[in-house]
Amino acid sequence: MTESTPLHGQSVTALADAIRRGTLRARDVLELHLERIARLDGPIGAFVFQDAAGARAAADAIDARVARGEDPGPLAGVPFGVKELEDVAAWPHPRGARVFADRIAATTSTHVTRLRRAGAIPLGLTASPEMGAASFTASLLHGVTRNPWNPARTPGGSSGGSAAAVTLGLVPFATGSDSGGSLRIPAAFTGLVGFKGTYGRVPRGPGYVGMPNVRNYGVLTRTVRDTARILDCVVGADEHDPLSLPHPGYAFAERIATYDLRGTRTAWTTDLGFGVCEPEVARVVRAAADRLVAGAELAATDVAITLADPEESWRILMTPDLLDAYAPFIPAREDEVNPMLRFLYASADSIGAREIGRAALVRDGVVQSLAAIFAQVDLLLMPTTPIPAFAAEGPPPGTIDGRAVGPIASVAQTYVFNLSGHPAISVPAGMVDGTPVGLQIVGRRHEDDRVLAAAARFEALQPWPLLAPAAG
Repeated sequence: MTESTPLHGQSVTALADAIRRGTLRARDVLELHLERIARLDGPIGAFVFQDAAGARAAADAIDARVARGEDPGPLAGVPFGVKELEDVAAWPHPRGARVFADRIAATTSTHVTRLRRAGAIPLGLTASPEMGAASFTASLLHGVTRNPWNPARTPGGSSGGSAAAVTLGLVPFATGSDSGGSLRIPAAFTGLVGFKGTYGRVPRGPGYVGMPNVRNYGVLTRTVRDTARILDCVVGADEHDPLSLPHPGYAFAERIATYDLRGTRTAWTTDLGFGVCEPEVARVVRAAADRLVAGAELAATDVAITLADPEESWRILMTPDLLDAYAPFIPAREDEVNPMLRFLYASADSIGAREIGRAALVRDGVVQSLAAIFAQVDLLLMPTTPIPAFAAEGPPPGTIDGRAVGPIASVAQTYVFNLSGHPAISVPAGMVDGTPVGLQIVGRRHEDDRVLAAAARFEALQPWPLLAPAAG
């Protein structure tokens, strides 16, 4: 453990190792974080439910195992938040929606089950916008979640509650899901690490896992090393998820320490050829990318990155799941549903088999274009978001760099890789307008280790505060 870092700012790795050695008690670590939630979370709104009794029982069980000379696991005694879109049996399962406010989860996700098996302790649920359908975190059910770096700004979405909790030191890590950038965008806006693996790297389910095959589970952490350790605890095929990937056969935490990145071919893109980006964001992130290329002895290339905008394809493929979820409530309880979801529901009549078929063809075009690009380069470097954090209440800005844009423009740099399935990570790149912005590193499918290794190398070249200043 780092003596100069307060206990609430220690890494997942340091806390777990100290608890396993018996130099820290899991119960003491838990009580510290429960006290911080009670004292600091009110004006931020990161947590929407806590299971303090269950967490205390789990912490006591961890301490008892250590006392008997047992190893509780690589995440021993580390408390964590669970994004409310993810199931934990017997906990509330509202998905940020007022119409689901009374629903209780019947199952626990494989993701959370494996985290528990590794010794981590689920403490409660973190806020999400309704059904995760926004790049900021506000809902009719819970209200507004705020960014600890600047409470007037959003921590991003849809894993905004998780991001706020981690950067404020309320928990050492928290889970998230990413269907269009919902791990990477909050990471960028709050100065954290947000990794979306190759599609299927972290199993989803049990239960329905979605029609469009774009949703990924993962975590928000303060260090790449923590992300790698947690990933090692949750990867591997699962029968509940037919597209889950087998275990890669190595430990990511070891791989990132030994991976030789020298000569790795990189290409820079500001906007993938179809988006728009604020010049100051592009400047700050480009400087970070150049530092990585020079410091890690990577090879910069001049490959042009020009993709067709797949926004309509992504939106159409996402819509059927939302329509099915809300069919029992619209129009009878329409005033209790997020306006964006009402809009999608209203547009459903124009989406039929032909539209879905065309959307699938557009998606295939993205995959083929990226295959051609990754034949020439190993990593793409780019801004995670085209803008810094905007108003906590939303909506996203209607103009970027002086150009009128739609509401999806704020996620244009991320949702492409949900359609294609490529691994992508956001790491803190610097500050713009008083809040963090992120460098996104994207690699070939199944080369998650290279992406994580590059992120870890950048983290060493450009260290970042582990907590927002408000965390103390």
